[in-house]
Formats: sequence, C-alpha cells, structure tokens
Amino acid sequence: MLTVAFTNQKGGVGKTSTVVGIASALDRRGLRVLCVDLDPQADLTQWLGVDPLAEHRNVNDVIYADTRAVAGEAIQRAGWGERIDVIASTLDLAERETDLSPGSEFRLRKALDGVDGYDVVLIDCPPSIGRLVVLGFVAATHVVVVTEPSAASLRGVDNVLRTLQVVQEHYNRQLQLAGIVINHQSRTNESALRVQEVAEVYGASVWEPYVPARAVVAAAMGASASVSDYGADGRPVAEVYEALAERVAALAETAAAQVSS
Repeated sequence: MLTVAFTNQKGGVGKTSTVVGIASALDRRGLRVLCVDLDPQADLTQWLGVDPLAEHRNVNDVIYADTRAVAGEAIQRAGWGERIDVIASTLDLAERETDLSPGSEFRLRKALDGVDGYDVVLIDCPPSIGRLVVLGFVAATHVVVVTEPSAASLRGVDNVLRTLQVVQEHYNRQLQLAGIVINHQSRTNESALRVQEVAEVYGASVWEPYVPARAVVAAAMGASASVSDYGADGRPVAEVYEALAERVAALAETAAAQVSS
C-alpha cells in the first residue's frame, strides 16, 4: 500500500494544508485515503473534523501498543469527505520522542501492517527531524518534503533528506523521495529567487505546479473544510492540489501494479 510521509524540519511551511489538500483531491477521484496525524499539535486531526480529545484510540495508543494491525482500531471517519479516514493525534504523542527502546522505530509500520482497504496512506509528520519523523519514515514507502520559498525552509529540506538517507540505510531500504512541494509561493522577488534555487538544486524532484499563497487556506483550516468548498476563492489552490494528487495517484497505481505482478 502506498504510504507517503509529508515532512519538513521547519514548521509553518504548509505541510498539513498540503496533506489535507491532496487527501481531498484524492477523495474526489474516488480513492480511499487514510490520514495519519503524527504531529502532537493535532492540526490535521482538527482540520479533518475530529476532536483530538475524544475518548477514542489515537496514534499514540497505536504506537505504544506495538501490535501488528492495531492501527485499525484507531481509525475514525473524517468529518468531511466521503472516502477520508483519520488516525487522530494527541499531545501525549510527544512522549514518543524520548522512546529509545529497541525496535521502537518500527512500531508505526507494525501497527499499519495488515490494515487494508485504502488506496493511499498519508502521514503528516511533525516539524522536526526527531524520533516521530523516523517512525513516519520507517512506516512509509515514499517521502514528500514540503517547503516554502525562504532560506530557513530550504535549509530544512537538506536536513530532512539527510534523515531520509539514514532511515534508508538502517531501517527502510525501500523508502524513496517522491518529490518536493513548494508552498506559499508569492509574487515577490525573494520568492522567485528561492524557487529558482530549489529547482536548480533538486531538479526533477521538485513537483509542479507550486502552491500559491492564499488566505483561503487559513479560512478552510479554521472551518474544518476543504479549500475546494470555497468556490472561486479556493479554485487556484484546489487546482494545484488536484495536480499534486495526480502524482500521488500515479504512485499508487505503480505500487498496485507491483503487488499484482
């Protein structure tokens, strides 16, 4: 099953909005999507209309259980979208950052192993390169790095890619870099310069089109809704998410073909 971890060391780059936007676009394509919120801040959980304080098993419980397929017991229906489910996060998840017990890196992968019925699993990693990110990378088949066109965010890309290489070497040899998404693109000279830098350094790994900076994204998050619900205001961003979702859907088709062969 295609499992994509979305990540950046720096916060505020639009990682969660990218996960939600792609999930929504995949849903409209008729694909079943499982979103895993691996960030203790639980922004993805709340955006998808799920209460992180509800009495329901969450991702922290799943990781702690260390049991194959236990993630299935924590799955909830998202508050919107016909085919989107979510494994919610909670502040207690931050405790996993200090869990250095042997084999703990594999706990999320073990929990998801055996959970089927989905075309794509999307993991929203926290803004770090710590233990939780390693858990996400070990569980994933692919990584998408989300960045904004700023110097600090671009430094985060390098750090994430080094972490990816470490995970590949020690825990997950099949892990691949799917691509780099540029978020919050604006019409400034600084933005254009940084976008050019990313394109020059990472070449074909950079996914196009870039996600434009729009206030409607914050509005959608506050309303626990899809950007596509905002009509003409949301259309420029929703169309970009559709294009990015097409890339993810193509990866899912490739993964399914490999399994069937």
